[in-house]
Amino acid sequence: MSSHQSKMRVENLKKHFTANQGLLDRLLSRGDREVVKAVDGVNFDIREGESFGLAGESGCGKSTLGKTLLNLHDSTDGSIYFDDADITTQTGREDIAFRTEAQLIQQDPFNSINPRYKVFDWVKEPLDVHSLGTRDERTDLVMETLNEVGLRPAEAYASEYPTELSGGERQRVGIARALVLNPSFLVADEPVSMLDVSVRASVLELLNRLKEERGLTTLFISHDLSLLKHMCDRIAIMYLGQIVEVGPARQLINDPQHPYTEALVSSTPIIDPDVERERIRLEGEVPDPINLPSGCRFAPRCPKVMDECWDEEPRMYDVAEEQEARCILHDEAHADKDVSVGGAQATSD
Repeated sequence: MSSHQSKMRVENLKKHFTANQGLLDRLLSRGDREVVKAVDGVNFDIREGESFGLAGESGCGKSTLGKTLLNLHDSTDGSIYFDDADITTQTGREDIAFRTEAQLIQQDPFNSINPRYKVFDWVKEPLDVHSLGTRDERTDLVMETLNEVGLRPAEAYASEYPTELSGGERQRVGIARALVLNPSFLVADEPVSMLDVSVRASVLELLNRLKEERGLTTLFISHDLSLLKHMCDRIAIMYLGQIVEVGPARQLINDPQHPYTEALVSSTPIIDPDVERERIRLEGEVPDPINLPSGCRFAPRCPKVMDECWDEEPRMYDVAEEQEARCILHDEAHADKDVSVGGAQATSD
């Protein structure tokens, strides 16, 4: 990236949910209210014009983080700066302006479109909600956007109902709806995970082209590291509500510096048959986000765990140029230990 100007900056962001209690407990207000720490003290920035990837296992908080960044969830604590304005404190007109600037491409093209709407009406609805343009201008803009996302001829698709379209076509409708307001920031939440393999590449190609042509800044959420390596400039790895590693996409995947990232990378398929990679199999289940382990959250599953890992939560350490990892192994006090991260042999079967 030539410029390091931030489009979005996140400081100590938290999103906690109250866990479901039994009806009787709620009525009688009995017991402490248990809290799910879905996003728990997250810091990062997304630079103007870049594609930023967010990866991690299911349940790590990726989608919650993406929706909180769009103000679809109210944050519990922390700040979200969009073009240097804190959107967590915005109200009224400022919030409406933000909602035209930032849009979501959803994961499920089958359930994210209202089946009662024709394609034209579904894509036009955001323009109606925000009262943008005249009736003719809205019509022209919808048709242009349908053409732009590859639904051609637009006239033929405009009168269709979603049930008459394929999964790939429906996802293009979803992309058109997100683009029709001419946003500058997109959150793409697993945008191809529910599509046939045969159409995934064309949808990813479309997103790449739109990013370049429109100068979009994109947060790309996926569990697929090879996809993020192809699509993104930088990647953040998330585990149990926290960012555990962040860095340039290829650098992070080629030389992971956190044991969790190492394990994720080791399970990513390699196309080159001459390259072998030892699979790191993590023991145990992801801990309950209500009852988090003491110290490092990854300690219960980490193949390189030490006694000190249980004592306190590790901070983020600078491990390479523009690369940080949340692991005590990068603390100078442990530099002489014979357990290393990055290029280390698998120690867990």
